[in-house]
Amino acid sequence: MFFKTTTLLSLLTTAATATAISLPLTSRSSESAIPTSCPPNQIFHHDACIPSIPCGGLANIPCPAQSQVCVDDPRDDCGPKKNGADCGGICVEPTKRCGGMLGLMCPEGWECVDDPRDECVPGKDEGEHGEGCMGVCV
Repeated sequence: MFFKTTTLLSLLTTAATATAISLPLTSRSSESAIPTSCPPNQIFHHDACIPSIPCGGLANIPCPAQSQVCVDDPRDDCGPKKNGADCGGICVEPTKRCGGMLGLMCPEGWECVDDPRDECVPGKDEGEHGEGCMGVCV
């Protein structure tokens, strides 16, 4: 038993060393991990492919998960600020809260949008000092 355990440990050590040596010495660009295209049923959203689940539009289709929010679909020319309520969106999982009384900011490249899952209405529930509603980063 001792021989087999020693041999196994020796092989694992050799494999770990070989793997460590085979890695490039220069730092790997983060761009190489970013997909360049997504399958037809997915959309590129913040450096990753995510399922493209339709929502919103005239039918006001809700997202299937309570944790998701409906945002404008960047693949089309339609948008709430361009053509009105007829524009469909996609469901995304927000990762961070933003806005509100503290004025929390989103990471660079992300947008703070109203969280449709709460009862706060931007422009209506502004509060005494204009602090507004909390949003989510998408």
